[in-house]
Amino acid sequence: MDKSKIIKIIILAIIVCGVLAISIFGLKKHNQQNNNPESPKIYKDNNYNIRLIKTINDIENDNYLISPYSIEIALNMLSEGANNNTKKEIDNLIGNRNIEYFNIKDRISVANALFIKDIYASYIKDDFKNILDKNYSADFIYDEFNKPDKINNWVNDKTYKMIPSILNDIDKDFVLGMANAVAIDVDWLNEFECENTNEEEFTKSNNEKIKVEMMHQKYEHEIEYIDGDDKVVIIPYQTYDNNGDVNKDGNTLEFVSILPEISVNEYIESLTKEKLDEIDKDKKKIGENEELYLSIPRFSYEYEIKNFIELLNNLGINDAFNIRNADFTNIMSKDNMKKYNIDNLYVNTAIHKTYIDLNESGTKAAAVTYFGISKATSALPEEKKEIHIAFNKPFIYMIRDKKSKEILFFGVVETPNVWKGTTCTNINE
Repeated sequence: MDKSKIIKIIILAIIVCGVLAISIFGLKKHNQQNNNPESPKIYKDNNYNIRLIKTINDIENDNYLISPYSIEIALNMLSEGANNNTKKEIDNLIGNRNIEYFNIKDRISVANALFIKDIYASYIKDDFKNILDKNYSADFIYDEFNKPDKINNWVNDKTYKMIPSILNDIDKDFVLGMANAVAIDVDWLNEFECENTNEEEFTKSNNEKIKVEMMHQKYEHEIEYIDGDDKVVIIPYQTYDNNGDVNKDGNTLEFVSILPEISVNEYIESLTKEKLDEIDKDKKKIGENEELYLSIPRFSYEYEIKNFIELLNNLGINDAFNIRNADFTNIMSKDNMKKYNIDNLYVNTAIHKTYIDLNESGTKAAAVTYFGISKATSALPEEKKEIHIAFNKPFIYMIRDKKSKEILFFGVVETPNVWKGTTCTNINE
């Protein structure tokens, strides 16, 4: 074989190898991006409840409890004070629907409040206050708000003492806050007998088996269910009139428990509004010749969304929390802001906290959604360029004297230590 042919073959081989290398690198990069656990998943569902549920489920791997209802009401109140793109982002998530309110004395409570720092009271727009009074029956609470006691006391009262507090302190630039609280304290239509509660095995998603307190009930009537691949049992609560008395012509709640054939995560990933609607289409009442034996664990826990602002960002609400872009001129005009040297109003605190206790007699549950609006004073900061530096490949380091620049240590990290857990426990290993 002559020299020119050998050279052509070598060049062709180099080109082929180069194409393969680029393809493999591109595929690897694509897979890394798709499998990056730090990247939040964006759900495009049109239904607010479904988007919220999927987003929460994506970030949690243990017990959680949210109130889409409470969050929606609080966001609606926030929208009433917003303008332009700030309002558009909120409304794009929650839509524009009439929300039904449920209030039954000592049984179901839905309450709203506006907490206003008294020095700004006269500058809050009357139209905004009138809307919150007329459409939301909001409590108006004025105070110096140097401490959060009045906010926490309101929360404690409106959640039947299930959520004693939500704030440890008040932001120094606090102008106003708004909150929704939802609480229920309802009994089962047919209580579970305590003597039928036993210690039994419960298998977690990771196949770990634990012992739980399992409640048992036999139903021959007053129950609806689906006994298909997915099991559904709909358990009724007592029916109450507006005075909180048991009355068959009153209002009632129900507890819908779903045991999917696939994993919980897979089920929620595939969840749609239509799929939820199918439950009511497919459910059936227990027949005369049927008995349903239900086993369900009793449970009680509290939950708080750890990064509520980030979650709302992920759902498309950004400007409300941006010190520059937030537009709450429906709350306070720009002219009135200037009188107090306020450059802008923005949400700097967002909290969603819940509690549930499900036992033999019934269910107690509560939720609070709170938004704290603060002022931005002096010149607004310039938007900053983001710089990301990750020491995720071999690197050099020096240890030197700050003043003389004498290099005491110089090194290269090629292969970092394998992580062994909490540093303090490994310090002498």
